[in-house]
Amino acid sequence: IHAVRRMGAVLVPLNRRSAPAELRQQLDAVGAAVLVHDGANADTARASRPDGVPALRVEALLAGAPCGLPPTLREQIDLDAPATIVFTSGTSGRPKGAVLTHDNHRASAHAWAGLLRPVPGHRWLACLPLFHVAGLGIITRVTRWGAPLRLLDRFDPKAVSAALDDGVTHLSLVPAQLRALLDVRSGRAAPRTLEALLLGGGPIPPKVLSRARAQGYRVLTTYGMTETSSGVASGGADPATLDDPLAARPLPGVRLKVEPDGSADGSGEILVRGEMVFAGYLDDPAATAAAVRDGWLHTGDIGTIDDAGLLRIVDRRDDLIISGGENVYPAEVEAVLAEHDTVAEAAVVGAPDDRWGAVPVAFVVATEHTEPEPEALRSHCRERLAAYKVPQRVEVVTELPRNAFGKVQRHELRRRLEGAS
Repeated sequence: IHAVRRMGAVLVPLNRRSAPAELRQQLDAVGAAVLVHDGANADTARASRPDGVPALRVEALLAGAPCGLPPTLREQIDLDAPATIVFTSGTSGRPKGAVLTHDNHRASAHAWAGLLRPVPGHRWLACLPLFHVAGLGIITRVTRWGAPLRLLDRFDPKAVSAALDDGVTHLSLVPAQLRALLDVRSGRAAPRTLEALLLGGGPIPPKVLSRARAQGYRVLTTYGMTETSSGVASGGADPATLDDPLAARPLPGVRLKVEPDGSADGSGEILVRGEMVFAGYLDDPAATAAAVRDGWLHTGDIGTIDDAGLLRIVDRRDDLIISGGENVYPAEVEAVLAEHDTVAEAAVVGAPDDRWGAVPVAFVVATEHTEPEPEALRSHCRERLAAYKVPQRVEVVTELPRNAFGKVQRHELRRRLEGAS
């Protein structure tokens, strides 16, 4: 990462779990000059490398092998120049290449410094994938702050638990990873040395959050996206957002507002402004113009902002289900399902319906040693939700489809429904 920046080149971190065809498509899109890989991924690199693009093994480069690229190193950088192209996580379809400048990364690290107040003695753990801004952002932060970093090749709950016991002070996880970590620690309290556990990457089940905090974990919920170079709002650092797990405050240097859509609750699309907002989508001016208007990033997320400036995320606009003219927010239904003792996690999507236009359908994963009863779960929802929000169908599955960052891929669930119909 640092070598690429010193060379004045643009870094394009790739998902090693992607298929070679997907990787080749991304390499072609960015006009890759060179593909760097490790020995473990040599076969994938060979299968995905476009014609004429050299593939260099990182172990050989570290041993001193020539890379065949200009050796001039930059002493200064243009903050407005592209630093990274990060492909979006693609929870709803094909990923797009988000262009992040050096200043975007700098501004993101600066915003987090305003909340986390780095001091000597902080030690970070990185176990999120570095092809995602949440993982890449850790690298930028520790470099700017002079903090030591422990890097894991992948998330392993036992390894993360050991790192916490060894004195790691900060780390970032997604909800499924936090649940696995708590399970491995079997009720053991958080080490006193742990100062903050950043949690994001999708809706956070209340049961998981309350369980972690009851065991002494200082969990800071986060809201952000690829286009904002990492998180732009956080909850749990002050009494107001600690008491309300759905609430978050913008980080220093971040401006948030909601563009009302006429809903009775005052919700609307969340807009973000700040120096961490990306430069645009690679070779896609139309998509860029649609996303950034008058300096504001239109996130596609739905939320509210109260008089105290607290942000509450309602759901993704793309995930919204309109049933008989009524708005059904999957996150609300999923939270109710997750309250049931037999449900470990849930995902709700819309299924086409001749009468209502669309109806909610739930996919649930069982807690250990239980067998969820679909009708019992629907009854549980009826006691807590309006009738139009109750899932028309509940399917029990062994796991939910997720991308490499742990986000549920709802488009895969919709595809299952289409196949079933």
